[in-house]
Amino acid sequence: MQIAIMQPYFLPYIGYFQLMDLVDRFVIYDNIEYTKKGWINRNRLLRNGEPAIFTLPIQKDSDFLDIRDRRVAEHFDPKKLENQISGAYAKAPEFRATYESYQPNPLRRN
Repeated sequence: MQIAIMQPYFLPYIGYFQLMDLVDRFVIYDNIEYTKKGWINRNRLLRNGEPAIFTLPIQKDSDFLDIRDRRVAEHFDPKKLENQISGAYAKAPEFRATYESYQPNPLRRN
């Protein structure tokens, strides 16, 4: 049996998913101390061909909390993040079809 252990990432890179596919068991290691400048709640996108970091804001709390104990900040506006992503990639060849396929469907049961 092959096992992989990784910290959680916000919108992980393709290699993260490839690793998941290669192993029998994938463990998300989230009971360790949160790292402020890590990739747990931030990532990069290309804006005008240049890398730009975006962040999922988290509630202010002790720096010593584990990853699993951190929470998204109340002021987080998902629409703002969606606008950043769509603004950066709207001209990509398959953006429109992909974007529309992931829009919430009011008829779908969650």
